[in-house]
Formats: sequence, C-alpha cells, structure tokens
Amino acid sequence: MDYFYLFMIAGLGLVFVILQFDKQQRSRVNLLLKNANDVQPLLMKRCMDQKINKINAGLTVDNCHAHMRDNAKQNIGASLQQIAGDYHAGKISLPVYNDKLGELLENLGNK
Repeated sequence: MDYFYLFMIAGLGLVFVILQFDKQQRSRVNLLLKNANDVQPLLMKRCMDQKINKINAGLTVDNCHAHMRDNAKQNIGASLQQIAGDYHAGKISLPVYNDKLGELLENLGNK
C-alpha cells in the first residue's frame, strides 16, 4: 500500500509539471502569433520574386522571345515598373501585387 501512495503522489507531480509546461508553451505560441500577425506571407513573397525574375529574364533575353515586338516589351516593362512602384508606395496589397505579376507573366508568355 505504501507504493501506491508513492506512485500516486509522483503521478500527480508529473501531471502538474506537464500542465505547467503546456501553459507556458501556449503562452509562447500566442505571443508568437500576435507578433507575426502583420508579417507578409513568406511563400507569397518567394513566388513574387520568382515571377519578377522570370519577367526580367523574358524582357532581357531576345532569342527566347524573338517574335515579341519591342513595343510589347516596353509596355510590359513599364507596367512592371508601375506595379512595383505602387506596391512599394503601399498603394496595393501583397495579394494584388502577386496577381498583377502573374498577369504580366501570362502576357509575356502570350506575346
């Protein structure tokens, strides 16, 4: 019977330690989520960087898009500069910027 009480007390102590650890971890996660609330999505930024690189490569490489006219290249380049300027000035949000880059990339592929 003495072992029963010993294991019961040790078990209660272990449960108390686990609950304290869980409470501490929940408060850390909530603090992290509160701080990361205004951080831009990393994967979307990565996707945008890839789109910008593809657009720039498409505008600079002549042999890949030889059938593309200079006028169309200038229009896409001007649109890219305007969209990037609007995004950096805070006029458009990140998802809208990403969508517009996707449209430019499609236009570059179609021309």
